[in-house]
Amino acid sequence: MSDVVVAGSGAAGLSAAIAAAEAGARVTVLEATSLVGGTTALSSGAMWVPANHRHAGDDIRAGRRYLEALDLGDTSAAARDRFLDEAPRVTKWLEDVTGLDLSVVPLPDTHAELPGAAATPGRTLEPGRRTVPAPIIAMVRPTPAGRPPMTLAELLTGGVPAAELERRRVDGVLTGGRALITALLTAALDAGVEIRTSARATRLRTGGVMVGDELIPGRIVLATGGFERDPELSAAFLPLRPDGLIGAPGARGDGLRMAMAAGARLGSMADAWWCPTIKVPGVPGSDQPHHRILLAERARPGAVMVDQDGRRFTDESQNYCDVGRTLHAFDAGFCFPRNPSWLIFDAEHRARYPVGPLRPTDPNPPWLHHAATIGELAHVIDVPEKSLTATVQTFNEGAGRGADPAFGRGTRAFGRATGDPQAPHPTLRGLTEPPYFAVAVHAGLGGTKGGPRTDPDGRVQHVLDATVPGLYAAGNAAASPFGLAYPGMGATISLALTFGTLAGRAAATDR
Repeated sequence: MSDVVVAGSGAAGLSAAIAAAEAGARVTVLEATSLVGGTTALSSGAMWVPANHRHAGDDIRAGRRYLEALDLGDTSAAARDRFLDEAPRVTKWLEDVTGLDLSVVPLPDTHAELPGAAATPGRTLEPGRRTVPAPIIAMVRPTPAGRPPMTLAELLTGGVPAAELERRRVDGVLTGGRALITALLTAALDAGVEIRTSARATRLRTGGVMVGDELIPGRIVLATGGFERDPELSAAFLPLRPDGLIGAPGARGDGLRMAMAAGARLGSMADAWWCPTIKVPGVPGSDQPHHRILLAERARPGAVMVDQDGRRFTDESQNYCDVGRTLHAFDAGFCFPRNPSWLIFDAEHRARYPVGPLRPTDPNPPWLHHAATIGELAHVIDVPEKSLTATVQTFNEGAGRGADPAFGRGTRAFGRATGDPQAPHPTLRGLTEPPYFAVAVHAGLGGTKGGPRTDPDGRVQHVLDATVPGLYAAGNAAASPFGLAYPGMGATISLALTFGTLAGRAAATDR
């Protein structure tokens, strides 16, 4: 008999399992798919933690001022304060328990100009490279084809020689989310946690949860991820149906449906960790395309984003969540004119920077459009030639002066940090070198933010203001305490780790 049953095996689920086991519980993790790791395994593995043990001089009070500045009336002050108190302790504890070697990512907070924000690196951490035994690697969801085994810091600050990348692949060296998940998984197994894959939990019963016709007894921690892979739930709650889904296939809303059936109070249902994505060919052996997030490509010199009318609409170098949200604009003509949009760049950008899985030395794939002039490119991608030409001309004129009067690109610390530190200006340069290229940009998301509201220890709250007995939630299976905000790179995983740990402890110790 299990004392605690965790549904889901991403960062939230595995941290809950480790914490519950450490508190003396017998723990079973149920993973709906055949592979462990959820969306965390597909991510950079970064975590945003104010006042963490690697960031000398930071303090929780500054973090509180910053999150308060980002509050639009949609956050939970109690959960926010608990996060600030617990996230540094949880991060250090997990580093000690798992052997993770965390290091600082060279990024400031996403809104570094606000009170309490960190304008210099320190709050975003990531796992270092890990050599992992083949049997553990085989249990974990692989990253999409074409993504190299590089840390986020390496992706942002410079390439890694091809020979070194091949050595890492051969030697079983993992980075990013897979490094994080394998560390958590190993610690969970060492603690005696039972891991069951292809075990989809879909119904709550008194004293446990059902997997098919089998009752798995214990208190339940919902860590099943979001609901973006379920068309019915997405249509019911999200402002538009995004086609750029980059999370794990198991994010089908199982935890949400179970929580709703138990009478849970819901929050943040219309929001998600939005992002701009590009559609690229599927993994080897599959004819299905998949989507890749556009991360630093938008911020690098020699590129702009335009809508279907050929006009810019945002500072392209902002964080992916806020840029992703700008793609949701609705037009009175009953359409979403920014979904899809276009990333436009010139030959110098193409020769210097990767775009998704496409390296500078790779041949042009069918999904990358190109033409000798901006006007010709407009015809290729079916946007108004006059408008696109004027947009690029205006941008080029400003970039030549090192300015972007329209959207302030290059004036914000986060945007400058995601640009090219070796360029004369990290994010501004005109599109002047033919030929010119375009790739369609789709509204996407890494996971939904909505789910049952919880107390600061992860206990699911009932719609009538009671607590649902024996039910806990964390990660994307719970309502985000940050509301609309994306305060720093890695905020998603830091919430999952912190509240997963708290939920696991509460599930193990509640009486």
